[in-house]
Amino acid sequence: MEKRVAYSAEDPQLQHLNLKHKSNDDGVSPQLPLPPPPGHPLSSFVVQVPKNQIYRVPPPENAQIQEKYRMAAKKRKRKLPCLNYFICFLLVLLVIGLIIGTAILVVYFCFSPKGPVFSISSLVVKQQKGSPPTYNVKLKIKNPNEKMGITYTSEEDDLKLTYWKKTLGWGEFPSLEQKKGNSNEVNIKVNGVKDKPLPQNVKKSMSGKRPISLGMNIETPLVFNVWILKMWRRNMEVKCKFRVSTMGEGTKIVSQVCNTKLA
Repeated sequence: MEKRVAYSAEDPQLQHLNLKHKSNDDGVSPQLPLPPPPGHPLSSFVVQVPKNQIYRVPPPENAQIQEKYRMAAKKRKRKLPCLNYFICFLLVLLVIGLIIGTAILVVYFCFSPKGPVFSISSLVVKQQKGSPPTYNVKLKIKNPNEKMGITYTSEEDDLKLTYWKKTLGWGEFPSLEQKKGNSNEVNIKVNGVKDKPLPQNVKKSMSGKRPISLGMNIETPLVFNVWILKMWRRNMEVKCKFRVSTMGEGTKIVSQVCNTKLA
């Protein structure tokens, strides 16, 4: 048989049951029981709270950490697009440079630019009392390129006439536009060096029919043209060694060797 235990009205367990019964009947959420009066023996009991009324508040440190992560993600998003655009720009420039370089190399090897061929046609020496002599040099220039023209640029004192290692005079190579495969002749006036005596062998050759060996150097820039396009600018250096029958009247070119170098 079951034993029935009588509960006092002041018993906390009885108060808890009465509160729960009232909450169910009246539709009101249960309230926590009042603490026991002083001197009342303590007893353990269970308080049930609905889940939708349980609130959890995270510590403020979590909000700061989350804000740091959010700001870092924004910075990464800002940097990455700029970096991607920069890399794409570099790739485009690289591709364009490769295309242009390949085109220039193809044109260069297809046309194979060659330096002009020089030869000395004549040399005439004019002597003046009290002044250094002047030398009129006639040059023949041939463009060996069948597909490219050449433009020569004039510079001051870019032609030098020499006897061994001594300079006899300076001249200026003229500006010239030469078409493909053409030959041209130019006259250049070479002014003698002032305040320097002529070598004895040069004086003897001027006063009589005595052969003598001379030299001529030309340093001037030129440009190779393909149609209307100026493709390559190069520095030209021409060195000629030639021998004349005399530096007086009736001068004739006995022998000559001219070499052209492009840099």
